[in-house]
Amino acid sequence: MSLDLIVFDYSEVLSRNQPDTVVAALEEAAGVPPERFWEAWHRHRPAYNTTASAADYWQLVADDLGADWDTAHRQRLWDTDIGNCLNPHEPTLRIVRRLHGKVPLVLLSDAPSDLARCLDGSPGMALFDHLFFSCDIAVNKPDPQAYRTVLRHTGAQAGRTLFIDDKRVNTEAAARLGLRTHHYTSAEDLDRYLARTHGL
Repeated sequence: MSLDLIVFDYSEVLSRNQPDTVVAALEEAAGVPPERFWEAWHRHRPAYNTTASAADYWQLVADDLGADWDTAHRQRLWDTDIGNCLNPHEPTLRIVRRLHGKVPLVLLSDAPSDLARCLDGSPGMALFDHLFFSCDIAVNKPDPQAYRTVLRHTGAQAGRTLFIDDKRVNTEAAARLGLRTHHYTSAEDLDRYLARTHGL
């Protein structure tokens, strides 16, 4: 079936986040039990991805943990965290390069503004026709409004749009709106799916 649009998630699809060395560095810098740190990290991430600044986010995490981090300490946590997000996954980007020019490509990412502005001008993202970030559209996946925003701005039909994400909750939400979906597990599996299902 031909497609009007292919929509890619970023984290864990086009990038590889949180390798063991980064996880260890963040946990050491946090200075609290790892499970507590990650609970706070995840709890406040939706706000960071939409409206909260980096300073606000790390203040929320610190308050949650009762941590007395000074400005330099928070800067170090931010640098490790965001720097790690700029970690391209070459096998998937090779697929993107192959698709470029054959079908319109869009990025739909839950990303805070500091990460989004880095990605705006990055070489890998230049392959995409449009970049949609949660910080700009003020909503995170799997909120239906995220997918509707993409369809409205691109003019693509839901049934002729393919959405690719590593989180089932996100692909399931897109499917309920009529989008075609692929639950990403590996670049190799995605490659086989595109060839088998869409001749790409």
